Amino acid sequence: MDLDAVADELYALPPEQFTTARTSREKEAKAAGDKDLAAQIHALVKPNQVAWLANQLARQHGDEVGPLLDLGAGLRDAAGSLTGDQLRDFTKQKRLLVSALVGQGRRLAAAHGRKVSDLTMRGLEDTLNAGLADPAAAALLVAGRLTTGLQYSGFGPATGDGGPNLASVQTTDQPAGRYTRSGSKEQRLAERVASADRDVEQAMAAVAEAGAARADAEAAAERAAGTSQEIEGEVTRLREALERATTAQAEADWERRRTRKELESAERAVTQAERRIGEAKERRAALTPGED
Repeated sequence: MDLDAVADELYALPPEQFTTARTSREKEAKAAGDKDLAAQIHALVKPNQVAWLANQLARQHGDEVGPLLDLGAGLRDAAGSLTGDQLRDFTKQKRLLVSALVGQGRRLAAAHGRKVSDLTMRGLEDTLNAGLADPAAAALLVAGRLTTGLQYSGFGPATGDGGPNLASVQTTDQPAGRYTRSGSKEQRLAERVASADRDVEQAMAAVAEAGAARADAEAAAERAAGTSQEIEGEVTRLREALERATTAQAEADWERRRTRKELESAERAVTQAERRIGEAKERRAALTPGED
């Protein structure tokens, strides 16, 4: 058992299994009497979500990570000789490769039953971009022992924790810290690429924002149209109800006037009948004098 073998084993595990497995290997080293190895194993750091995803991509999908790193190496080889069109082509290729790998990382996480946040995916994207831009970061990424994500700002080497045996994986001919602000060809090219990336990202963000605004406006217009149709339908229903109510009111008024006339006529008839009854009683009384 040596440190490389233990590190390869541990950084291939899900993060929640890391600590238990590390403790187990540390105890084995102590039991074998190798205190130095036990201390080195104890010092191995559990990877965060970004590092775990990057490590698994490098281990399980190295054939897909390779083209991205090759693209970065080709860019460095052609430092200072690329035209604007070539830089734009490079930016497009880089964006496609990084996007594909980020998608692969998301699928990989899902396959392991893990939910990853947008922040984690942005960290993975930053790590992949760092691997493309910085040869030392590329070596760290390929080693699959990251404990945190990597970042590259265009000045100096990529930053982040490369995990155990950091020096042993920096095997490229561009050692860490070689980049300076004095203006090497690589640096100038990196700055141009970074500037082109920012322009593309800003343009894409503007397009996405405009698209989202247009979608929101279309949705609002559709909702307004639906609301207008609903209101128009309600107005039509109310207008029809008002017409029916107006007609019913007119009919009720006519019926009220008719029944009032009938009532008045009936009252007159009753009055006339009562008068006739009184007259008849008076005539009868006149015909039979002396009767009470």
